[in-house]
Amino acid sequence: METFITSYNLTCSPSRVIIIMKKNLKLSFLLLFIAAINASDPLFVKYSESAINLSSLVERNGIKYKINSQKPFSGKFIGFEDEFGFCVVEAGTFKNGLFHGAYESYEGCGVAYSEKINYKNGLQHGDYILYEEGYLAMEGQFYNDLLVGEWKGYEYGLLMWTEAYKNDELLSYVLFEYHDNGQIALKESYDGMDKLDGISEAYHSNGQLKSKIQYKDGNIVKVLEKYDFNGYSLPLEWKI
Repeated sequence: METFITSYNLTCSPSRVIIIMKKNLKLSFLLLFIAAINASDPLFVKYSESAINLSSLVERNGIKYKINSQKPFSGKFIGFEDEFGFCVVEAGTFKNGLFHGAYESYEGCGVAYSEKINYKNGLQHGDYILYEEGYLAMEGQFYNDLLVGEWKGYEYGLLMWTEAYKNDELLSYVLFEYHDNGQIALKESYDGMDKLDGISEAYHSNGQLKSKIQYKDGNIVKVLEKYDFNGYSLPLEWKI
């Protein structure tokens, strides 16, 4: 960020210097606030003055071109549901006729996000986010069109599952269940073959840990901890 005060007149009084500093500090915060707002704008807003209408492009063998052009299109685009350009449904960028960079799709004519995807030369590459009814539904990462790292799934703000991938291969996953009051009820860990594996935890409706059990290949290895509703430790022989 630019520094707004580079030097002070030594003849200024200390109080005058403080006033100048406060004014410039306020200006700095204002510029940061404006930059943050602009950064959060959807692509169709950011691209409104520089993008072409997606309907003005044609596709040949999976490559986008301008009509009557033999050169693959590079640039920003906005797609509309209607021919009049009133209902926006997507926005993004092409490079040499392929998706490249950030892409967004929308619900309700741009009222809410549907998807946020990053592309690299036509392949999904980077962060991926899916929304349902305006809520975050899924997030994860691609590497050259392959699922990698941790993926998460949600329902109305609650984490429902996580999955671990390597080069599109599912390595393990965790499922979550909740009590009616929103407190977590169950957290179960599975391997890529759908067998319980690792530590699974159950909880009482007040959030108190109920049990912690270690599994391997779908079988119980050891009951690690057990508690009643009030947090008192229970004998490990007790029923879960």
